[in-house]
Amino acid sequence: MSQVLSSAGIFRLNRGDLPALEAAAGELGQAFFVVDLSRARNVPGFIKAMQRDLHFPDWFGHNLDALLDCLTDFSWHPAAGYVIVLSESDSLKATPTSLAALNEVLSCAVDKWNERGIAFRIFYLQDADARP
Repeated sequence: MSQVLSSAGIFRLNRGDLPALEAAAGELGQAFFVVDLSRARNVPGFIKAMQRDLHFPDWFGHNLDALLDCLTDFSWHPAAGYVIVLSESDSLKATPTSLAALNEVLSCAVDKWNERGIAFRIFYLQDADARP
């Protein structure tokens, strides 16, 4: 688990491994967030969930560019690294273009943190029996 927490990337996480991930992030002084996407069916819903569960600052602009800005500047929540778990993301699969746009933003954020050498990981939470 610690190898994954020292890199930047987008991963899948079995629900049963969530407590161990949270504990490892805490031991490393990394911020840990769980984003509930159960009501997110499209880009605006995803953005709203991210804003709510990542506690974005008041200046957040409510669009994909602003999402990227906030994901690459956690000045309102400084930490040694960042772990973001995306829970209940199945509803986004119904709109593949939205999911692709969101994954592009997430990948760009991962690349920017990787360039800085700061651990930043996104995990799509899935049930143990779920298929990729």
